[in-house]
Amino acid sequence: MRLDDDKLEALRRWGQGLREAGGEESAAAGRAILMLIEEVERLRLEQLRAREQLSHLTRLASAEVEQDTEERVASTLHGRVQRVLRRNSDSPPESQPTFVEEAGSGAAETDEARTSAQSWIEALRRQE
Repeated sequence: MRLDDDKLEALRRWGQGLREAGGEESAAAGRAILMLIEEVERLRLEQLRAREQLSHLTRLASAEVEQDTEERVASTLHGRVQRVLRRNSDSPPESQPTFVEEAGSGAAETDEARTSAQSWIEALRRQE
């Protein structure tokens, strides 16, 4: 049997009625009922807080997992680039890949892209 708000209100009325009735035993039973109702309400509130905390922790944990995944991907990508750079720096320059100019693109764009890519690669090499 689930104690909904209506049932708790009915118990509260009975408890107050017994507490106000003449006789020691009735008053004690009424106080006991009221104490139990207070405990049920306290436990409900505690359960609500625990659920909210669990929900908050779950959101935080999923955000951390997402961040960890992003960091692993970035780390893996960085590692791959580092290996390629080391492999390319060990091989003779003629065996290293060269940039191929796309049809319709100007020489200025290709030189700019090559310079930008080379400066990025040099920056990565300096980090080693």
